[in-house]
Amino acid sequence: MSLLKRYRSMPELVRIVTTAFIGAAIGYVTYLLIYALNPLHLRATSSWLLAFIVNVVRQHGLHRHLTFEDPGPYWPSLRRAYLMYSGSAVATTLLNWCLAVHSGWNHNLAWLACMGLTATISTVFLKRYVFSPAGTGDSGSGHRRVWRGQK
Repeated sequence: MSLLKRYRSMPELVRIVTTAFIGAAIGYVTYLLIYALNPLHLRATSSWLLAFIVNVVRQHGLHRHLTFEDPGPYWPSLRRAYLMYSGSAVATTLLNWCLAVHSGWNHNLAWLACMGLTATISTVFLKRYVFSPAGTGDSGSGHRRVWRGQK
């Protein structure tokens, strides 16, 4: 059995969490690279936002290929991902500014706190909104969509 088939055979919740950690690790490296190259005054906050924007496409792709069995059409789900994550981007950029600039937290700790908030928002909306065919959490038949691992 291939590694991908083994991964997809795990319960959905395990796949969601594992994929989130994989994405967070890649996202942290992306953040550190942007932070190292960023000449802007509000370095931590602007680096967070730039990395966040870049990471949306990558995280959407990871969840699409690793987490969900039937993710639906690509472009509508990517559009919904950007809508969901734009709300996360506003909330977490404000949080990052409050922590890193206003309160003087280390930029790495501020990044970690922002990832926690992003994970919370994603947990609520990712499956129900982004990877739902109509973005409504159901299959359009009036019944809640049943995802792999649920009965």
